[in-house]
Amino acid sequence: MTLPDAGCAPPIQQARAAATGGGEMTTSQILLYCGSCIALVVVGMSFLMRAASVSPETIKRSETPQTVGRFAPIPMGGLYGTVTVRELVNYYLQNPPPARGAAFVPRLPKIGGC
Repeated sequence: MTLPDAGCAPPIQQARAAATGGGEMTTSQILLYCGSCIALVVVGMSFLMRAASVSPETIKRSETPQTVGRFAPIPMGGLYGTVTVRELVNYYLQNPPPARGAAFVPRLPKIGGC
């Protein structure tokens, strides 16, 4: 059973049209909206790009290789304190990660003794 069309919009569409001032946007309003959105994004990105820029001396320093002894100790937090890069490299060399596809074999911790 169908109801005859009374020529009225459903109540939701009537409320939306009343809230937006008529419902339809003109071409000039659409262009103004799109243009203002693009301008806002460009201005925002220009400020963010300035904040994210790095000084030329920082770039030059990052391109220069450093020896292991020149790195600052790495804070491990909690009970561990700080660890030097040399200690981390030695630990990695003594305890390499398992190869791809190989089963993980947990190693027993070495506590004191020989």
